[in-house]
Amino acid sequence: MASLSRSVQLTAWALSAILLASAARTGAAQDAPAAGASDRQPAKPLTVPEVKAKLAAATESAPANLAGTDLTALDLSGLDFHRANLSGARLVRAKLVKANLFGCDLTGAVLTRADLQGANLDGSTLRRANFRDANLEGASLFATIVEKADFRGANLSKARIIGYLKDANLAGANLRNANIGADPGNQSMGVMRATFVGADLSSADLSGANLFKADLSYADLTGARLVGADLRNSDLIQTDFTRANLAGANFAKADINGAIFRNATGLAEIKGLDEARNRDKAIFDAK
Repeated sequence: MASLSRSVQLTAWALSAILLASAARTGAAQDAPAAGASDRQPAKPLTVPEVKAKLAAATESAPANLAGTDLTALDLSGLDFHRANLSGARLVRAKLVKANLFGCDLTGAVLTRADLQGANLDGSTLRRANFRDANLEGASLFATIVEKADFRGANLSKARIIGYLKDANLAGANLRNANIGADPGNQSMGVMRATFVGADLSSADLSGANLFKADLSYADLTGARLVGADLRNSDLIQTDFTRANLAGANFAKADINGAIFRNATGLAEIKGLDEARNRDKAIFDAK
């Protein structure tokens, strides 16, 4: 029953994430710099006991408010931040191993070099957050809004990612063996998948990643490594694979309309390319 309850809760969060992402596309205010972003002077740094006290006092109707707080370098591993407001918070080098950040608002938060191994970020809002060089190995980002977030150089290996990552910056990120494939358990409400439209994945490592049905349209994958990646049924409209290593990647039934494969390596080893949709409209090196 607990598993079923969590599944229903995640589905609700997934629907909320879709609605919020849709609103972001039409609301100009969403593109304004987040209050409490990295250029704002934070309040006096909190201590771990003070953070624990705020979390202990939180209720379902009044989640913990940690917006704009300075939590730099604190060890907050395993803490339950459920639905807390962490917008604009400073978590540089903070340790959040296996922390529960379910449903949290991390808009504009700064988590550079933070350790979030195994953390639960399901249903969270990470819009414009800075995760540069952070460690999110094995973390769960289901039904997250990651629009315009900065994950340059971050470690997302083995992470579970289903969310809205439009215009996110993942240049040089490690996504080896990440599970980014569509969630088959939510087909009744439409395909729940990762949306990387316009994202920067240049020089990222997606070797062995599950990208089944992911939307990578207009994304920049120049110089990326996708050795053995599963791209079946994915949307790759005008995706740029220039100089990418595609050895062993599976493109069966992917839509490669306008996709660019100039100077890509491993093309002879690609699987399912003959089954890809709109292959005649893809751009390859002239023979």
